[in-house]
Amino acid sequence: MVQREINLVQLSRLILKLLDYFSPDRANRYRVFRALISNRNSYLYSSGWMRSFLAGKPVSKGGEPVPWMNYPVVSLLGERLTAEMTLFEYGSGFSTQFWASRVREVVSVEYDRNWYDLIVTELPSNARVIFQEQDVNGEYCRTIFRDNREYDIVVVDGRDRVNCIKSAFMSIGETGVVILDDSQRERYNEAFALAKNKGYKAISIEGLKPGGSGVDRSTIFYKEGNCLGI
Repeated sequence: MVQREINLVQLSRLILKLLDYFSPDRANRYRVFRALISNRNSYLYSSGWMRSFLAGKPVSKGGEPVPWMNYPVVSLLGERLTAEMTLFEYGSGFSTQFWASRVREVVSVEYDRNWYDLIVTELPSNARVIFQEQDVNGEYCRTIFRDNREYDIVVVDGRDRVNCIKSAFMSIGETGVVILDDSQRERYNEAFALAKNKGYKAISIEGLKPGGSGVDRSTIFYKEGNCLGI
C-alpha cells in the first residue's frame, strides 16, 4: 500500500513536469485539481463534499445526513438551531434527519410517493412527514395549515415555492424565519417582493451544495429579534 502511494506521488510529479513543459496553463489547472482532490485536508474533504459526491447523497465528512443546501447556510443553521424550536419543511429527506437532531419537532410535506415511503421508515421520533400530491396553489402549499399552529422556522425546498412562501409567512410568529433554498432562480423573485411588503429583511448565502459543482444560494427572511439571532 505504501509503495503504491509512493508510485502515485511520483506519477503525479511526472505529469506536472510534462504539463509545465508543454502546457503551463493546464499545469496550473492540474495543481488546483491536486490541491482540492488529492489533499485530504482540503475543503472538499473537510466539508463532506467528496463523501457526498462518491455516495450520491448529502452527508457530512463523518457520514451523517445533512440538508442538500449550500454548506455556509447549513453551518449557520447548525450553530443556531435549538432544542426548543419547531420547524416545518417543504420537501423531506436527509434534511429532515438533520433538523430533527437539532430542534424539538419537525413536520415535513412530501409529494413523491416512492421517496415518502422510503423516508418514513427512517424517521426519528420527533419528526413527521405528510404525503401530499403536488399541485399549484392548492393543497400542497397549504399543508402547513393542517395543525393550525405556528412554527419557529419554515424551510421551503419543495414544489410550488412561491405559494409555499406565502403560506409560510402566515405560519410563523414575530420571531419566526422563512428559508428559501435555490433562491437564485428568477421565478422566485415574487417571494422577495412579498417578503419586503411584509416587513421582512433578506440575507442570501451562497456556496457549494454537497456533491454539487455550481454556486447555490439560500435566502433567510427575518425580522428584528428573530429566533436565529440575525
